[in-house]
Amino acid sequence: MDVDKALQNVMKTGKAVIGSNQTINAAKKGDAQLVILASNCPRHVMNELGDKVPIFRYAKPSIDLGRACGKPYAISALAIIDPGKSDIMAVLR
Repeated sequence: MDVDKALQNVMKTGKAVIGSNQTINAAKKGDAQLVILASNCPRHVMNELGDKVPIFRYAKPSIDLGRACGKPYAISALAIIDPGKSDIMAVLR
């Protein structure tokens, strides 16, 4: 599975929140189906997420995660609220 393509598809057809604080809030409220963390995401973000939601560790740093999402900035964490027509949930297998 191509994670970058799946992320692009989520951004086009689904719903995601971007940023550490928004990701933590979505996970705590139970809105997040999946959390994706960049390889250089601050450790405190993972600690605050706990085990409330499945977490996928993106193998690349935040600047690459941002590019994969079609954004011109770094993204250290994002929460998938609705995967849309993507197959991003397959990363859990």
